[in-house]
Amino acid sequence: MSNDGALSPKYNSAQVKRALLEEVIDLHPQRLTVAELLLRIVTDPDDTREVETASHAIRDLKRAGLIRYRNDDEVVDPTHATFCAHSLFNE
Repeated sequence: MSNDGALSPKYNSAQVKRALLEEVIDLHPQRLTVAELLLRIVTDPDDTREVETASHAIRDLKRAGLIRYRNDDEVVDPTHATFCAHSLFNE
């Protein structure tokens, strides 16, 4: 069992997901592709572990219904649920 809390933030799945969501919300209505979003979050593109952590986080956020993108263009959009949750947590 891994201890994500002891990992560097760039490998911590929960922290990466949180950073990705904040970026998507802050940039809205600007829309980025998955690749563009990764470039904004990943600090070292040569670090395959960091890139895979961020890529996995994006896929998890999509599966959870917090972001959406079509596989043909991969333009990321926050969902209504994301804005509702963001509003509730920031009141």
